[in-house]
Amino acid sequence: MKVTVVGTSCTWFKRKNTSYIIDDNILFDVPQGSYKDIINRIDIFGLDSVLISHLHTDHVLDLHVITTRIMRENRGRQKPLKVYGPKGLFDKIIDLHNLFCGAADECDKNSYIGKVEFIDLEDGMTFSQGEYTITAYKVEHGKPETYGFTFKDKKGKVVGFSADTIVCDNLHKIITASDVAFVEVAAEKPSKTHICLDEYLEILKTYSNKTIYPVHTCDVCQKYVEENNLNPLHDGQVLEL
Repeated sequence: MKVTVVGTSCTWFKRKNTSYIIDDNILFDVPQGSYKDIINRIDIFGLDSVLISHLHTDHVLDLHVITTRIMRENRGRQKPLKVYGPKGLFDKIIDLHNLFCGAADECDKNSYIGKVEFIDLEDGMTFSQGEYTITAYKVEHGKPETYGFTFKDKKGKVVGFSADTIVCDNLHKIITASDVAFVEVAAEKPSKTHICLDEYLEILKTYSNKTIYPVHTCDVCQKYVEENNLNPLHDGQVLEL
């Protein structure tokens, strides 16, 4: 698996917001401002699927740019782009399109038929994408319905992505199932919506046999993982897993 880390930060900091490109044909989260970075790395008309963890702007806002462009141009695609996300995502994309483009180009759900297919996620849902079996895990991130994922390849290797979450049962399931895991650490101090630095360090101790990368970091957490060489990631970094 090739993972391009488009961004590493949580919302409020100078680094780009967390987003991943997997094998050039799968996107995981499309935050505000990420569209330009994505199209400078891949051909979006070659995308097979997009995974959206939850409906916060730093994870979903630029998705409507991609879906609008594919809806308009399509460029001979034989299959629709599959977009997996929490319930209500399709309605939000229609709203965003009509808010930003509606004066000249209003659309409804029929506009996407045959071009983009939206699929609601559920906890424990499993689906196939290319060589991967992907499983969705509902995690705990306050009010929004939020999902992390594991990707299992044909050789049995598993890579996990926590999404935004606190420490919860499904976070442990993701890490336990994974050989390599990307785990958020967005809070300097204990939080009701994010993993804090002390909790992250405890995760590293508990899963010392795993390779774990810190993502969605605040500046304090990013500085700590860099100073202590805890597999720090940087915007635009490419990993071969």
